[in-house]
This record gives sequence, C-alpha cells and structure tokens, in this order.
Amino acid sequence: MKNVILSIIFFLIVLSIPYVVDAGIIIEPRYSENQLDWVDPNNEPAEFDNHYQSELGLTCENKVFQVYHKGMYLPARKCQLPDGAWFAELL
Repeated sequence: MKNVILSIIFFLIVLSIPYVVDAGIIIEPRYSENQLDWVDPNNEPAEFDNHYQSELGLTCENKVFQVYHKGMYLPARKCQLPDGAWFAELL
C-alpha cells in the first residue's frame, strides 16, 4: 500500500513539473491586423544560374554531385580551377 501511494505522489510530481518550470517564453502577436501586402515567396519564379562564384573566387556548377571520398559518398560541387581543370569542392 505504501508503494502505491508513493508511486501516485511521484506520478503527480512528474506531471506538475512542466507547469512549475517556466521557460520564460512569451508569445505576442506582432501585428494586430492582417497584412494584405504580404507576397508568398513560393509563388515567385526563381531564377538560378547554372554557375556561381565560390568563396575562393572559383566558378562552380550550381549542382550537387556525389563523390567517393575515403570510403564514403559525400555531397560536393564541381568547381573549375584557373588552369581549366575541374575539382570537387566537398560540402
């Protein structure tokens, strides 16, 4: 009987933890009225070029390839070196 009572008390304590612990998050609406001039970015046609400049200043293809490196297939982009050769830039 004592174990049942202790189990019930423990269960009630566990259930009350989310109500006692407050994360301090307050959700407030940013706008009180609907924003009618909002444009859904998913409806806009996206124009992507086939190539882009990498952080190193190299021309890279805007595609993701799989390359086999150290026993694993990894995602990479194909970039062109100044001498015209291509190499795989791992992501």
